[in-house]
Amino acid sequence: MVHVPRIANCRFPFFGAARPGAVIMTSITMALAGVVLFAPAADGQFVNRLDLVGQTIYVGDDPVTIDLQLPSITEDRQLEIRIHGPYNDPDELTDAFVNPPVEDALSLFTLQQLDDLARGSDGIVSVTVPDDEVGLLIRRDPGVLLIVIDLVDVDGVVDTLVTGVIVEDDTRGASIDFGFVADARSPLAHRADGSIDIDPAMVVARVEAAVDEAPGPVLVQLNPESLSALADPRVAGGRSAIDRIRRVLEGHSLDTRSWVDIDEEGWRRAGETDRVFTQYAEGRTTIDAFLGRTADDLQRLDPTAGPATLELLRSAGITAGIVEPEQLSRIDLERADRRPVQTSDANGVAFTVIPIDREVERTLTGSDPELVAMQHFMTLLLEARSIGTDRGIVLDLDTIAAGFLDSLMQLVATTDRLGTATVEELLDRPPARDAFGGLLRVALRTEEPSDVSAGASDIRLTESTLGSYVEMVAPADGPIVPLQIGLAASMAAELDDISRRTYTDAVFSTVVDGTANFAVLESERVTLATRRADLPIVILNEQPVPINVIVRLTSEKLRLVGGAELTLTLRPGQTEILVPVQSVSSGDARILVSVTSPDGVLDLATGSVDVRSTAISGLGLIVSIVSLSILLTWWARTILRVRRNRRAASVEHRAGSV
Repeated sequence: MVHVPRIANCRFPFFGAARPGAVIMTSITMALAGVVLFAPAADGQFVNRLDLVGQTIYVGDDPVTIDLQLPSITEDRQLEIRIHGPYNDPDELTDAFVNPPVEDALSLFTLQQLDDLARGSDGIVSVTVPDDEVGLLIRRDPGVLLIVIDLVDVDGVVDTLVTGVIVEDDTRGASIDFGFVADARSPLAHRADGSIDIDPAMVVARVEAAVDEAPGPVLVQLNPESLSALADPRVAGGRSAIDRIRRVLEGHSLDTRSWVDIDEEGWRRAGETDRVFTQYAEGRTTIDAFLGRTADDLQRLDPTAGPATLELLRSAGITAGIVEPEQLSRIDLERADRRPVQTSDANGVAFTVIPIDREVERTLTGSDPELVAMQHFMTLLLEARSIGTDRGIVLDLDTIAAGFLDSLMQLVATTDRLGTATVEELLDRPPARDAFGGLLRVALRTEEPSDVSAGASDIRLTESTLGSYVEMVAPADGPIVPLQIGLAASMAAELDDISRRTYTDAVFSTVVDGTANFAVLESERVTLATRRADLPIVILNEQPVPINVIVRLTSEKLRLVGGAELTLTLRPGQTEILVPVQSVSSGDARILVSVTSPDGVLDLATGSVDVRSTAISGLGLIVSIVSLSILLTWWARTILRVRRNRRAASVEHRAGSV
């Protein structure tokens, strides 16, 4: 018999391997399956409550001993103790804890003169089951022996305490192991205006709380986006916080998550499967870069996940999932019986899931963690002995009462039939089978996903514009990265349509601002004195970074010797380019200048340059020579004809005179 101080939610440091005569210190209040068995009395009525201080857990060679604290010891009070059982069916044992039997006891004895048996000022009474009378009886058959203790006086039963002891069975059976999940996610840190809103100490605290004093390895949810935010140079203490998170998570695992939490089914329906893949790829890269590890290929599935979602997640590398019990029908939960179950994706490929056991979480409650844990422990031992395949219970550390879990896990440490395992190991166990021995296939019950169609449309439009801007900016890793982060953050499930639009609007406005303040500078009319010359054109870039552009030139009266399209990088300020041209004719001409993004989508600036050509072109010279030749020939012929006519007239005149 080992005693420890009676402290609420106390630990059991004396528990080690399973051994006869192990003792547990506890009080009496407990609840099971939502029914309060022995609720504490109202204020002023604790005088009538019977408390359990310590007891034997396993029946061994020594007598069974139970230590009780009586509310008051008077001459007319006595203890009536009944032993029932043994119980080997978990459901029957559970019912017996809730409704203790009053008949058919294996043994019944009464303890009187309690004041003579009490020791110390606390009034502790040690009850030893008379081993010479019932020792062989209680050791005869394995199972749980129910011990019902009534405190009675002349008016009847004052209080009742129900506990039990275990007669071990060498039959191995199977094991039931506990796996744990916890949520260490932080709110979205990247704001629409490009700032970072994150408290490194709070992020670390969430991770520490998720795994602090966990009884086994924990599958942790952690948003990669938080790590990206902590790594931002603007966040003081961010890098040290990442180092702390890395150390805290040693021995635990991470589920595979998108960079920010997203409603995968909502984005799939909006036609954005590629964007979902990008989110998961970025999530994996971030986890690897900052924590130096790879996440497990499983995930806590959203309630909107259906066959098409599972197909999408499988393509993203996720092969199994944890679900809420509401995602399975009640019948499927009962048939699963703490085993993994298989559902199917849209292609009919099996996808293994295991539900969180919210029923256990709900029943681990009440005013006495130790006694509640004891009753669960005994029931689970019977279950483990009766099953043929290993089972698993997944518990959520965020919702389960820590004191109850603590007490239960210390009891679990006393036997090799119960233990802890990773969630991944539980998912790898043999799945549930139907009544015909085939694998049990279930259909997930799904909720309607969020409608992100408006956000998807905004992101597509903004991303198209951003894509053109990306080609403009040199180097691309300058002002582009924050814009890409903003678009990725806008997919977060915690944002509504209005909030999501603030992100896309901010990115779009930044792109618009980044494509402003370009101009083709006007100049005085340029005079070309030669047939071929270099025409100067000046383009202004008032952006603070170099910009890649396409300059397109058109002219009706000038031939562009170097081509009508130029690829340039405009440095901040003025850039002068010399465009080789050749005049087609003399006189006035105009060159139209258009400056666009490299893909031609974004118009940055337009302008023109006026040109006056005084040089005669080669064709004009030829035309002039030909014209002059024709004119000279005409003149020569005209002169000769005139001369002939004059000579003929002169001869006629002379002949008439004779």
